[in-house]
Amino acid sequence: MAGWIPFGLAAPEELASAGATQRAGQVWELTLSNYLQRVVEANETLQARWLEARAAWRRARAEYGAFEPELFASVQRQINERQNTAEQQRSTLSGFFSERNNIYQGGLEGLLPSGARVRLGYGEFLTFVGVNVTQPLLKNAGPAATLAALRIAALESDIAFHEYRRQLMVTLATAEAAYWNLYLAQEQVRFFEESLATAEKILHDNRQRWEAGRGSQLDVLEAEAGVALRRARLMEALQKRDEEAARVLSLCSLSVAEAPGRVCAVDAPPQRVPEPNPLELWQAAWQWNPDYQIQRFKVLQEANRIGYNRNQRLPELNLVGSYGFNGLGESPGDSWAAIETANFPSWSVGVELRLPVAGGWKARHNLAAARLQYQAAELALQEIERQIGNSLHTALQKLRTAQSSIEGYEKLVQFNRTLLDSALARLEAGKLDSRKVLEIEADLFDSRNRLVEAQIQLQRAWLEVQLVSGQLLRQRELERDRETLAAEVRHWLREPGPAYAPIPDSASGAPAPAGRETPEQRRAREALSRELFPGPEAP
Repeated sequence: MAGWIPFGLAAPEELASAGATQRAGQVWELTLSNYLQRVVEANETLQARWLEARAAWRRARAEYGAFEPELFASVQRQINERQNTAEQQRSTLSGFFSERNNIYQGGLEGLLPSGARVRLGYGEFLTFVGVNVTQPLLKNAGPAATLAALRIAALESDIAFHEYRRQLMVTLATAEAAYWNLYLAQEQVRFFEESLATAEKILHDNRQRWEAGRGSQLDVLEAEAGVALRRARLMEALQKRDEEAARVLSLCSLSVAEAPGRVCAVDAPPQRVPEPNPLELWQAAWQWNPDYQIQRFKVLQEANRIGYNRNQRLPELNLVGSYGFNGLGESPGDSWAAIETANFPSWSVGVELRLPVAGGWKARHNLAAARLQYQAAELALQEIERQIGNSLHTALQKLRTAQSSIEGYEKLVQFNRTLLDSALARLEAGKLDSRKVLEIEADLFDSRNRLVEAQIQLQRAWLEVQLVSGQLLRQRELERDRETLAAEVRHWLREPGPAYAPIPDSASGAPAPAGRETPEQRRAREALSRELFPGPEAP
């Protein structure tokens, strides 16, 4: 895997070409829906969560291996030389025992959900064919003990899936907020450009009046100061716009040099959002909020641990039994022939008891710790419920405040625009000085800027409502189930990276192939895919 390069990383010559494209002034118009789709497909943090959620599912499936029967087999060469006891001498009329044997054993052994261990075996030359069963009656008996690890792993898989959902929602909310921040920065640049154009027109008019002897040099100096101030603030706004654009690109795993042009957010924020029903939001949060679901599964995990540790406090009482047939012969065939006659059955039944003399020190303390962990998980769940309720209340208040602010700023913008038009007409007629006009224009700029900020604040509040209620993915039709997630992970490992907008080639100017995967990258990815997914499999 040495030298492997992430799928979305471009070669140096492509980076240089993309940088030249941006310097050429090309604009990459990006809608909100397309941008969010790119984030889902390309964000490395989400891709890591994909794999973590899939790995947790694999670990849960691995726990079923506890019930997989095992085939065992052994071959042993036995040489035994010893003296016989007096009793053996009388029965064999020999003082020595000499043995040369090849011993073959084999069979199946497995665990049942009840906790019973079953062994079906065969051995030669002294042959026994039958089944041995050890069934716990107290400790290690029943599904609470036998299935505890499997249930905890399954719940861990559920937790990992909701952690992926949480990361997906947080990433999308961050990306959408970054998109609206870029829109705000673009609007501020536009406002400053219009403000600068107005100040430059006033400066031009003041210079003409001063040259014609109808104005003063002070008016010219005031206009020049206004132009310089607006030009400086415009440069600051341009810098902020570039920073927000870089943030937008980072969230979809693109560098500034890789983008096919300067990023431009083309969608405007909606002026109104639907008024949510608080009761419906609460109900949705209990069902879809990933933090609540994660903590709920943790409570269930601790409950399973209590059940397991409570079982471990019991004495170990096992029912042991076996049933089969014996055979003996000078060869494997003779021994097996004796088995087939079924003349020599063998069976046994009994119980085994193991009781800790100190009262089960380890099990007692493990059970106490499990109960404390369960109480802690319950308290954490209650705290999350309280936080969700408070967060929903705060988000709804922000939503209403932003909506009211928009209505007020819309009226203020309309008033200041009318006032500026009147002031410009009076300035043209010589009835108003340029300083007052510049002040009115600054008020208009400030009100327009506040209006856009209120619109963006409304979108942030709406994002917060959707995030806390857990409905952000459903609202954008990006909610995923486990089967879809599994299919996406397999596709991501087997296919090239997501296709981005074409980037011009440095030599010809033609678009480079989407994905930009080198042969070395492709071979490394295919090797990794074969290692992780050797054949077709169900989700």
